[in-house]
Amino acid sequence: MLKSIVAAVALLAAMPAAAQAPALQSTTDAFDGFATSTATMPPAERVKAFRAKFDALVPGFYEPRFGATEAQYDARVQKALEGYPAERDKFLDAAKRFQASYATASARFRTFFPDYAPDMPVYLLHSLGEMDGGTRDLRGRIAAVFGADMIARIHDPASIGPFLDHEMFHFHHAKFFPDCPALWCSLWQEGLAVYVAARMNPGTDDRALLLTFPRPIRPEVEPRLAEAMCFVRGKLASTDEDDYATFFFGRGSEAQGGWPPRFGYYLGYVLAKQLGDSLSLDALAKLPPEQVKAKLEAALAGYRC
Repeated sequence: MLKSIVAAVALLAAMPAAAQAPALQSTTDAFDGFATSTATMPPAERVKAFRAKFDALVPGFYEPRFGATEAQYDARVQKALEGYPAERDKFLDAAKRFQASYATASARFRTFFPDYAPDMPVYLLHSLGEMDGGTRDLRGRIAAVFGADMIARIHDPASIGPFLDHEMFHFHHAKFFPDCPALWCSLWQEGLAVYVAARMNPGTDDRALLLTFPRPIRPEVEPRLAEAMCFVRGKLASTDEDDYATFFFGRGSEAQGGWPPRFGYYLGYVLAKQLGDSLSLDALAKLPPEQVKAKLEAALAGYRC
């Protein structure tokens, strides 16, 4: 492990400054200090102080999203602060390990994608249970965000590498495949990221690819794969948030066929594998949207409904 970290740091140092990964900005120590020093504050005052302090550190992250009200978000902050002592050791350990893992993964990722050069800020923080990793629009500025709290709960040394490959591919892919609201875009973006992580890590299992969270997806979907593909085929053009949630969050999936949460990741992975085994990873990353849409439609047409 130590040798790999040293090699990664040396490789990063040898790269031109413009090609290096953005510096990781961590607020995990600040969170620890705040949560520890304010434990006796009245809850309402503590939440108010937290939001003021951390809005300055990561502008735009610590505010309501996904339809939450200010009151609901304040309750979420209070719950995270009150629950922090029980998770503190794991949180700090995950944050410490992540910084080394990020340096190693950044260098390794460029051996597969030499032109990888993300230009967004990268944060490591306490996400209040929101996320392990991904991008967020922070008041008009796209940022990469890693949640040390969720990383501590979900990941271990076997999964952290594929997880970082998955997220870094999203950062890279965005330069060639602009985001769009239609479901087919998310199907390709998420499925391809899972597929790329699988190809970068031969022999890795579904758990490391996050296809078992919150429960194993493959065993429930594979016996009904044609049915699932027909279902998603009818939703490709949808821009409805509930449809997105059905496939990628799990909300509503039980009512619409008994599908497991996040089963869209697995469907996208199957389609990406079907289309991608004959192409290089670099070529897959650079497929233009109009070609992707046509390829997905052709692949889905092959399933009998």
